[in-house]
Amino acid sequence: MSHYTLSPAAPEDSEAIASLFALSWQSPFTQLQLGDMSTDALSSTMAPRIVESMSKPGSEYVVMRAEDGTVSAVAHWSAPSTVTSDQDEESAEDKADRQEIWIQEYRKKLPEDSNKDLIVDFTVGLRELREQVLQGRQHFLLENIATHPAHRRRRLASKLIEWVFPRADEQDVLVYLDTASDNEAMRVYKRLGFEEKGSRVIEDLSKYGGEGSHMHVALVRMPGKDSMGDCTECIARV
Repeated sequence: MSHYTLSPAAPEDSEAIASLFALSWQSPFTQLQLGDMSTDALSSTMAPRIVESMSKPGSEYVVMRAEDGTVSAVAHWSAPSTVTSDQDEESAEDKADRQEIWIQEYRKKLPEDSNKDLIVDFTVGLRELREQVLQGRQHFLLENIATHPAHRRRRLASKLIEWVFPRADEQDVLVYLDTASDNEAMRVYKRLGFEEKGSRVIEDLSKYGGEGSHMHVALVRMPGKDSMGDCTECIARV
């Protein structure tokens, strides 16, 4: 049986991490977002941005390394902010202006071949969902998680999620993530103690060149929440 080691990621891991993320984004909805981008092109675009992200306060990448040192799985966490925000006191007009500025800057950074309208609308919707669910409460945010296809079904993703629990419990803060409602990993998240707290639906994907609708679900783990114990069927999925 292979042995894996959990450790912080380093900038030199950025290409491997980008490759894992690109390989994991294979659902029809994700492919609709990526547009005409290939996996290699997406990975190349992401790698330098991951390096930049690693240098930001509160941005933490943790990886599972195989015995030969290769990155087999990765999780990107955002830690609770220690900076007091005055956004709760801003007016609705100021908040709208701030969001519009953010949207314009975010759109500029998106790859040219991607489905920019869908990505922006989807991302704004997820931000609104998170604000609605959390109501300003401090939290650890799971930004992204991925396991290489050759290393799945070994609980690597579960361990990368469980890694943050002691810190969250010590700080008495929530752990938050969101995922597609039809994601097979939903069972894993619930086994780890996450509960559904809300959802956001894009009702009509046809205006973005797709079909049908898409639902994303907000999941929250409360401080001190125990997992549901071992679950062979759940573990097999990650």
